Amino acid sequence: MLEMLRLSDKFKFLCHKNIECFNRCCYDLNLFLTPYDIIRLKNRLKLTSTEFLKKYTTWHVGFKTGLPVVVLKMRDDLTCPFVADKGCLVYKDRPSSCRLYPLARIKLRDEEYYYIVREEHCKGFDEDKEWTVEDWLEDQEVNEYNRMNDLFMELISSKHKSGKRLNDEEIQLVYMACFDVDQFRGFVKENELLNKLDVEIDIQDDVELMRFGINWLRFKIFGDAKI
Repeated sequence: MLEMLRLSDKFKFLCHKNIECFNRCCYDLNLFLTPYDIIRLKNRLKLTSTEFLKKYTTWHVGFKTGLPVVVLKMRDDLTCPFVADKGCLVYKDRPSSCRLYPLARIKLRDEEYYYIVREEHCKGFDEDKEWTVEDWLEDQEVNEYNRMNDLFMELISSKHKSGKRLNDEEIQLVYMACFDVDQFRGFVKENELLNKLDVEIDIQDDVELMRFGINWLRFKIFGDAKI
């Protein structure tokens, strides 16, 4: 049974390069990437979202959500493509689940809870450093990621409320608008979506375009949002 933690609850943990298990948590991952994760990573690597997705990810349709799920591809030796002996090569822009570790987050309506992910190899729990959940989130700069990821959760919620089963074209639209922001930018221009919907956004701003894309999907496919 999971032990649910609130922001004021405490736990002990510390990861550093001299710990025995350093980088072990970056091996053989099933790491789901959110739309905001992809924006941060592709900009860090100076790639378009299309290039990043092709080189570093695979995707499938989630069994529970019925929506695209993007997964980071491991190297042939099953290590993360962004890990080296010295640690994470994209540390400042690492994905949200990496930032949260050893915590995981559950969002229920307007409340959020956390629980500890304990893996046998991890020696970080033997360290004496104590945190509150709130302190850990701030130290790991997770809060902005949580806010961005909640936008995608709203899309999932709209899908569940509608009970709709998406066709292949709709699934491709969701994939593009949520994850392939650079391709979606071209789609918006070509179809003059902003003019047709009387919307003003900075189309060059990846995050602003991601927000628009998610709301547009909720409006177009599920009828569950205003543009």
